Amino acid sequence: MAVLVVTGTVMYVPALSQVFGQRFWVRTLHLGAAAATAIAPALIAALRWTEVASVERHLTIWGRRDFEWFTQPWQVFRNREIRVDAKQDRSRFNAGQKLFAVLAAVALVTLLLTGVPMYWWDRFSAEAVSRARDLHVLLAMALVALLAGHVYLGLISPYGLLLRRRRAVSERPVPHDSADGSPKRGIGRGT
Repeated sequence: MAVLVVTGTVMYVPALSQVFGQRFWVRTLHLGAAAATAIAPALIAALRWTEVASVERHLTIWGRRDFEWFTQPWQVFRNREIRVDAKQDRSRFNAGQKLFAVLAAVALVTLLLTGVPMYWWDRFSAEAVSRARDLHVLLAMALVALLAGHVYLGLISPYGLLLRRRRAVSERPVPHDSADGSPKRGIGRGT
């Protein structure tokens, strides 16, 4: 994905195209990364069909709890937990993750479809190519923003993995001093 963003930016910004030069290779790398992005999900689905079908089933089934998740956004923005009934089953994905999957899939398919007139520009009208390029760039920017938000929420938000790991490390029990009152030896405890 990063290759697509970097190469697309180089091709779209004229000053960067001049700095990097080699537009043919930048375009080729962009198209190769796009093809890999399009082929990889199909290949993964073919090789691990049961796991992919399970994930797809979890992502496409929306229940009452998912819609409740969207109706309580102010608790999330205030860094408060959303109350979850202990008796209810926990889903594999929350509603935000399901929405991200849908938006990312729609954006990627649309990027692929708008890339076709840009690649075969001689077979389409100039207006169609121009509109495809504008939509392609707009969706690429939206997808980058969506991915940045996803990374933020997954890693550095108050409920992200990095903060959870930091809490887990800070909550580990610290070995106490020995019974006679002298500090234990080790890192930070003397030599």
